[in-house]
Amino acid sequence: MIDNKSDPTWWQNAVGYQIYPKSFYDSNNDGIGDIPGIIEKIPYISSLGVNFVWLSPFFKSPNVDNGYDVSDYQDIDPQYGNLDDVFEMIAKFHERGIRVVFDLVINHTSDQHRWFQEAKKSVDNPYHDFYMWKKAPEGKLPNNWVSLFGGPAWEYNETTDEYYYHLFAKQQPDLNWENPKVHSAVSDIIKWWADKGVDGFRLDAISHLKKDQTFADVTNQEAAMNNVPGIDKILAQLSDDFKANHLMTVGEAGGIPVEEAKRWVNSKTGYFDMIFQFDHVSFWEKFTVGKVDIAQLRQALSRWQEGLEGIGWNALFLENHDLPRAVSYFGNDTKFRKKSATALGLMYMMMKGTPFVYQGQELGMANISFNNIDDFDDLDSIRFYKEQLAAGETKTDTLMRLRAKSRDNARTPMQWSSDVNGGFSQSKPWLATNENYHEVNVDNEIDQPNSTLNFYKQLIKLRQTESALLDGKYELVDTDDHQLFVYKRVENGHGYLIVTNLSDEPTSYMLPTTFNQLKLVISNNDSLKDEGKVELAPWDAAMFKFEQ
Repeated sequence: MIDNKSDPTWWQNAVGYQIYPKSFYDSNNDGIGDIPGIIEKIPYISSLGVNFVWLSPFFKSPNVDNGYDVSDYQDIDPQYGNLDDVFEMIAKFHERGIRVVFDLVINHTSDQHRWFQEAKKSVDNPYHDFYMWKKAPEGKLPNNWVSLFGGPAWEYNETTDEYYYHLFAKQQPDLNWENPKVHSAVSDIIKWWADKGVDGFRLDAISHLKKDQTFADVTNQEAAMNNVPGIDKILAQLSDDFKANHLMTVGEAGGIPVEEAKRWVNSKTGYFDMIFQFDHVSFWEKFTVGKVDIAQLRQALSRWQEGLEGIGWNALFLENHDLPRAVSYFGNDTKFRKKSATALGLMYMMMKGTPFVYQGQELGMANISFNNIDDFDDLDSIRFYKEQLAAGETKTDTLMRLRAKSRDNARTPMQWSSDVNGGFSQSKPWLATNENYHEVNVDNEIDQPNSTLNFYKQLIKLRQTESALLDGKYELVDTDDHQLFVYKRVENGHGYLIVTNLSDEPTSYMLPTTFNQLKLVISNNDSLKDEGKVELAPWDAAMFKFEQ
């Protein structure tokens, strides 16, 4: 039985699975994934061994930004089903012992939300101060702040002769968290969903809630809208809401350095249970293309492992709905797709923290090769394409960059079988299915002992049954190279040694002779040994159990 009150740190010994509802499974064959489709696939999710699911937004929305523009936090977009479907889904997950985490988008709403529809009517409207408004001289903007989606961050409202602020798309006006009524309204939403059985929230763009109240021009745009001094008061008040309702929280907090994260996720006084940080995925360099440097990857991930040791808890991930597929970004999705998918899985899932697996990651799903801008759906990708061409860049180069980093790479339909559209839908999907679905799909991998899917199942089981992989300290073994990522998890004189070759070239590693015992536990290469010098083929990965 699920009881969050008596088990408040359940998430520490858990593995999460992220679902992007629009792309997961289409139950009514309209080309769009839905809540009944998720319900139908609960047995599959349960078979993975995961302990909770996190669902990207499916609330009522105009879908300018694929649901991250919410027009009603307490209703469901009709394309996904209805509220009764959601309540049934929560109950069915709970029957399997799987907790349910929703995405809460409270930096902004849709411009179609009732609050904003009222707010724009007049300066005297009770909802006007739910948002951020500024006057400006004719022909000028209030300041030089820009949107993360490109262009000015201000949009004119003729009725009140004011500009409203939007950090993202103009259809996503930012809420004014200086107004206590905003917090009160959001608090009611949090409690409403908690009463319906939701076990936690992933908090979208949470580091942006506070804005620089001087509204002066800036040379550093982040100084105006990311981790602005004074945000702690807002987060502390929100934290009280979550704790009062016994909810797990994981904040999306790009740009927050580890030294400040210690305050945010402090196990005694912090605001959230975990945060997603993006040091290892170049979050702010959205459309750069280049090979991942393994030495920098080691450094970035180790900085967070070591920085939060004994203080707070890490959220571990390589993929989500905003990022390219890990096997394409970190790995090799052509010659070594399966090997790199499993090596990357072992590398990150055995660190200290709570691992998140994004739908299809457990299959080794890869980026899609769109050849025309009309194939893309992502608002930010289309914006980038137009800006690049206007600046004189070629279509070929711009499409190459989008194929590498567009958010649409993660949003292609889940690949269930070799049937039409990968078994996602009998109708044309809202976004094209990756052409490799004939090979990379659940049906193909479920009965293959050495498949990526079954390797992930083994990793998840190990995470939940081995104490040292839960509480053991992370210790990097710095190999001073650009291929190997080696670390230990140590608890009371015993633990695990994780050895991964994250490259297309062979290498070797001399196993330590200081251990009394060393035993191979799991590997993606059956020929690896547990003594002496280990010869590692490209993307070989192994975990050894040891006694000191």
